[in-house]
Amino acid sequence: MTIASVITRSSAAKDLRPASLCRISEECTTPISRTFTVLIEAVDAAIEMDRDLSHSMSWDPGSSGFAEAAENQWQDCLRLASDIFSAPASSASDQPLQRMGMLMHFLIEATTPDEALHFQHLMYKHRDLFTTDDPGVREALNRAARQVDAVVEMAVTAPDFAPV
Repeated sequence: MTIASVITRSSAAKDLRPASLCRISEECTTPISRTFTVLIEAVDAAIEMDRDLSHSMSWDPGSSGFAEAAENQWQDCLRLASDIFSAPASSASDQPLQRMGMLMHFLIEATTPDEALHFQHLMYKHRDLFTTDDPGVREALNRAARQVDAVVEMAVTAPDFAPV
C-alpha cells in the first residue's frame, strides 16, 4: 500500500501575513494609493501562484484551472497597474505610485529576461522618481520594488517564464 503525501500550495494554506502590510497614512489616502495597495497584494498573490507552478512537486497537475488562475491574476495586476498610471494624481505622493505602477505594468508585460532586467535597471537608475516623504507610501514603494526584484529573479532563473 502506498501512502500519497499531501502537498498543498502555499496560496491554498492559511495566509499568516498581517491584514495589510502596506499602511499608507490616512492623510495621504487617495484613490491611487488605495488601488496601489490592492495592486501590491495582487502581485504578491501572482508571484506565489507562479512559484507554486514552477515546482512540479508542489501542486497536483491533475487539478484543473490553476495555471489559468495564475494567468488571470497577472491580468488583474495589469488592469490595476493601468488604472493607477492613467488616473489623475490628487497629491504629490500619487506621482511615485503612478510611476511604479507604470514600471510594474511594463515589467509584467515583458516577454524576455532581458526586458525584465532592463525595467529593474531603470527602477534602480531612477530611484529618485520612486521616493516620497510619506512613510506609508515609501513602505508601499519599497514593497513594490521587492516585487520587481522577485519577478525579475523568476524571469532570469526560468527563461521560459513570462508573467503574462
